[in-house]
Amino acid sequence: LTTLKTSRKTKELLFNLVRSKGFAWVADSNLAALYWCHAGCSFEMQCLGRWWATLPKSQWPEEAKESILADFDNPGHDEELSSTTVSTVGDRRQEIVFIGPGMGESTQRDKILEELNTCLLTDDEWKVYQSKKHDEQSLRAAFVNPIQSRMITY
Repeated sequence: LTTLKTSRKTKELLFNLVRSKGFAWVADSNLAALYWCHAGCSFEMQCLGRWWATLPKSQWPEEAKESILADFDNPGHDEELSSTTVSTVGDRRQEIVFIGPGMGESTQRDKILEELNTCLLTDDEWKVYQSKKHDEQSLRAAFVNPIQSRMITY
């Protein structure tokens, strides 16, 4: 079990947080679509599978193509043409909902957003990510993730 150090500021900010859930894209993988699941003192990251952008469109369910593309930052995104200079990322994203007293207040949301933004890659880290994104092993070596995730199986 990994214990992460949390700043006093973060602890105070999230004191009223009851639950959070959503999708996360983490730098140690270009492929893995993670599900963020938190309730009380429990937190887990689960791999739901791959981002749609990493699969050929021929493998997408025909009836879902329109809704899949709605999640893309650019409907013209093409993973196969993607290079280190392309700025689109397909459906990869951070989409997390926070539930608890005061979480609906804009000042609280702004403070949480500010704190979470400190977790995003710097411009230099983004360049490293872009240069290694086609090699999962290189990404894992470059961006060590202290949070272990597991694959969801049904």
